[in-house]
Amino acid sequence: MGVAVRVLIVDDDDLVRHALRAFLTHDDRVVLVGEATDGSDVVQICEAVSPDVVLMDIRMPVVGGIEATRRVLGWNSRCRVVALTTLTTELTAIEVLRAGACGYLLKSSRPAEIIDAILSAHTAERVVSPGMQTPIVRDTVASGDPGIIRSTGLNDRELQIVQLIATGLSNTDIAEALSYAEGTVKADIRRINQLWQVHNRLQIVLRATELGIVTL
Repeated sequence: MGVAVRVLIVDDDDLVRHALRAFLTHDDRVVLVGEATDGSDVVQICEAVSPDVVLMDIRMPVVGGIEATRRVLGWNSRCRVVALTTLTTELTAIEVLRAGACGYLLKSSRPAEIIDAILSAHTAERVVSPGMQTPIVRDTVASGDPGIIRSTGLNDRELQIVQLIATGLSNTDIAEALSYAEGTVKADIRRINQLWQVHNRLQIVLRATELGIVTL
């Protein structure tokens, strides 16, 4: 058997840490090297115990998991961070993946799934809970490229249209600004609606804001 993967737990919930500790200590493939209750001291603990993988909660009282993920990777870019959270929103998943996490698991995951995620993360594979397999989260995890969050499958013209919609321009005005037929603009908007699973211009703007394509 190879060397066990060194794991650090970062979670402010005593019960969660106890549950993770209970099954991590019974699997020879991993070794629990430390625990933290907040992201504020995570770098200090990492320096002391040198984890290979950090299981990172997202919602913590002082320094949350997204900022703590950045700090861990600033300490050692080869360390792997797997978010382990109750939060199921697409935007939260994207934010922590953009911060550098290589996986996103829900706390409802089975112990075997968490162990497998730790082992996969250690070998630089990317993991995501089945419950978070929306297209954009899946593509973000699979690619490892933060830029995919901004493109989200849009071509250059569609991206321009989204940005112009956010300024309040009508379809006619957008067509004139881009020198396209108005019918082309309408067709592109229908495709954006279908791709993003939204139904109107307001929802397009809200989704674009979430993804960082536009700023209101």
